Amino acid sequence: MRKIKTLFIAAVLIAFGASAFAADATVTFVSGKVEVQRNGKWVALQKGDTVAQNETISTGFQSEAKIKLMDSVMYLGPVTRITLEELSTVDQTDNVNVYLKTGSARSQVRHVDNKRVNYQVHTAVAVASCRGTGWIVFDSNRFIGTEGEFAIGRYTGPGFYNMAGTLVRMNQVAGVSGNNKISAPVGLVEQAIAEVNATATTAGDNEAVGGAGFGSDSGSGNGLAGGSSSGNGNENKTETPKTASVTVSVEIPE
Repeated sequence: MRKIKTLFIAAVLIAFGASAFAADATVTFVSGKVEVQRNGKWVALQKGDTVAQNETISTGFQSEAKIKLMDSVMYLGPVTRITLEELSTVDQTDNVNVYLKTGSARSQVRHVDNKRVNYQVHTAVAVASCRGTGWIVFDSNRFIGTEGEFAIGRYTGPGFYNMAGTLVRMNQVAGVSGNNKISAPVGLVEQAIAEVNATATTAGDNEAVGGAGFGSDSGSGNGLAGGSSSGNGNENKTETPKTASVTVSVEIPE
């Protein structure tokens, strides 16, 4: 009988070793106002404090925090709110699932001791997942790669998402729109140039329709840019388009 009991206890221990157990996150840096929602109240966080699964962390204006999630790290920017939806280990696999409600968060995903890492960060409509890399996610559903590569997709609810095979690499940016359309990844430099071109085009269009002091003028006006002139105004003139140079400065995440 004693032998049977011993074998039964050993079997229980083996089964427990293979089961999931929850883990805590550790606060390793705090600047400004950083709080956790606990038992219906907001409690200030300090360096060295722990945060449990399903708790929500919030940073204030001009505030930042650094949270250790298993062997990975998440940096929280100002006015950011996240919920640690899952922090667990199952059969040598660390599972981290974070919901970003507002603000921005940068992740550095690491795995040690031959562990697998299932690390995900999602907004209301987008999700990013990887097993060993880094990225920044914004509440606008935009993602920037800081190292390695990771997958992004559409998030439709707890446990339901479509990664769609879209990979984002280091120094690339991509996102998911409100209508669940995934944008193709582009380089940060290319995106900056496209934004400058779009701004310049908009300004040029406004100028052509009379913006920025141009358009028709009557009475004693000069009649620039094809505008009409009457009375003692000068003759209509067509100005030669002017060109300008634009310098683009892009900050690449370290």
